[in-house]
Amino acid sequence: MILLMLAAVAAAALLVSAHRRGGDLPERIAVAATHRLPPDRRTWGHALVAELAAISGRGQRWRFAAAVLRIAAFPPAHRPATARATAVVAAVLTLAATLAAVRVVPTLSVFVATLGLLTSGYATVVAWRRQQLPTGRAQLVVAATTVAGVLAAVGAVVAIAAIHPTATRDQTHVFSVVLAAALCGYLIAGLSSAPASGAAHATVLAAVAASLAVGASTVLLPAQAVSAPISPIIAAATLATTLGVGAATGNRAAATRTGLLTAVLSTPIHFAAGLIMARYSHPAVLTNPYDIAAYPHSGYPDVASYLLSDTIAGNIVSLVITPVAMSAIVVVTAAVAPRLHS
Repeated sequence: MILLMLAAVAAAALLVSAHRRGGDLPERIAVAATHRLPPDRRTWGHALVAELAAISGRGQRWRFAAAVLRIAAFPPAHRPATARATAVVAAVLTLAATLAAVRVVPTLSVFVATLGLLTSGYATVVAWRRQQLPTGRAQLVVAATTVAGVLAAVGAVVAIAAIHPTATRDQTHVFSVVLAAALCGYLIAGLSSAPASGAAHATVLAAVAASLAVGASTVLLPAQAVSAPISPIIAAATLATTLGVGAATGNRAAATRTGLLTAVLSTPIHFAAGLIMARYSHPAVLTNPYDIAAYPHSGYPDVASYLLSDTIAGNIVSLVITPVAMSAIVVVTAAVAPRLHS
């Protein structure tokens, strides 16, 4: 379902882009699709569009446009053997991790399997589409921060499952799938944020701001279930970086990219820090009247598992909602910030 949603979003983006161009709809779709090809395939894409001009017949033109869309989504691999090897290794690692989860933390087996499949698919696509990954200093900083945040989030959930397995019990597997999809989304967003020329300093600034936001929220905010959809400190850090970059550079795109990157990098680490603090600081006493009435019928063996379950669910909801809320904040702030540039 996640892949279908991503495909629908990509198709909608292509249609919107195609609507702004001349020619009939198949030609506009083909032109928009070729702009999504890797730089070394652009000439080939232009040749495909030129070939479409010689095709007559509505049905044939639509079939050709669909073929161009498929090529744009899955262009020929630079190194097919590398892509196949990546897919095989990723599948084996996913299977091994899932079997280990079934044996050690069975309540997280669906989560581990889903996360493994999603990250395996992403790794295969990267190996298929790219000749080599960017290795600039800014990209390495962002990649290290992204991977560290996702691993910390996974480690925090696994640690709770090992000590309080019923706290991660998910009979419908909805939270497991949502958590895996969200973490994979953060991983893709962070690793795909290759800054344009001249934007490396803004990218590093986003990583620093994200780290400071997590540190401040860990120190200042109490360790308890999420009471707001998003962390106020992450929101403040995102707002500050967007406003600062926009005012300093006068570039709306740079401000938007930096603000979104701040939210992407800080949220998984904040998620992990919240769970770790809840694990060691959460009181094992019920104080809420609703919890006091609901706990005897909840099926949890102890109060700690019951409270940790609520904390995990609340943090998963925050993990999903934060990008949506931060996107709105960043878009509005990035539109205003360049006006402050002197």
